[in-house]
Amino acid sequence: LRYLTARDSVIFRCVLFVCASTSVRSSNEEKSSTHCTMCVSLMRSIASRRRGVIAALVKQGLPQGSVDFLTRFIPESFQDASELMSMLGEKDAVPLVERLVTASTALSICVANSSRGEMTANNLLSASLDTLVDGFHFVIGPLGLPVSVFRDEENGQDITLMCKEATFHMITTLSKIHPRSILKKDAIVYLTKIANLCKSENAAGGASGAAALKRKNLLKGIWD
Repeated sequence: LRYLTARDSVIFRCVLFVCASTSVRSSNEEKSSTHCTMCVSLMRSIASRRRGVIAALVKQGLPQGSVDFLTRFIPESFQDASELMSMLGEKDAVPLVERLVTASTALSICVANSSRGEMTANNLLSASLDTLVDGFHFVIGPLGLPVSVFRDEENGQDITLMCKEATFHMITTLSKIHPRSILKKDAIVYLTKIANLCKSENAAGGASGAAALKRKNLLKGIWD
């Protein structure tokens, strides 16, 4: 089963990349998004019959264009909600930055497909936003130091930038929740928590200079 899941993950990723890039290119050229229905049918078939494929792809990391295409055209991705929640709960095994990027994609899948399971959607939303709250200090960086001070030891990637992009995408996703959605109430609770974090960090003060100004502007951007 593990080998079959790995095989289907490779197939799914390749088809998803092609569809996402073609959709973006068509949208830029024709002002409307197009996609191959056969490719979408293939991905939906894989996602529905092979649990774990979506979670494996999310863990590996997907470009934002692929995430957007996945949430828009592959509702079966919601079937891996329990696997995504398990990944977000692995606090000792998975680095926080990876869990935060995973949370961003998981939240997109959750909001797009909440009607497929209300309780599961609420649980996935909570797991995703709990991760955001836990990783808030990575997003804004330590007080008095450059926001980009955190770097990955292996590839030198700017961890703070990755967390910041994931955070702003999650906030954008929350803003798209329909007023009558079952997720709205919990979303407001978490947005209030994030706003309070911004407020307390701003009130801390104690530093000046370019690094402090960037940090203050970042907090303002999240608050807004």
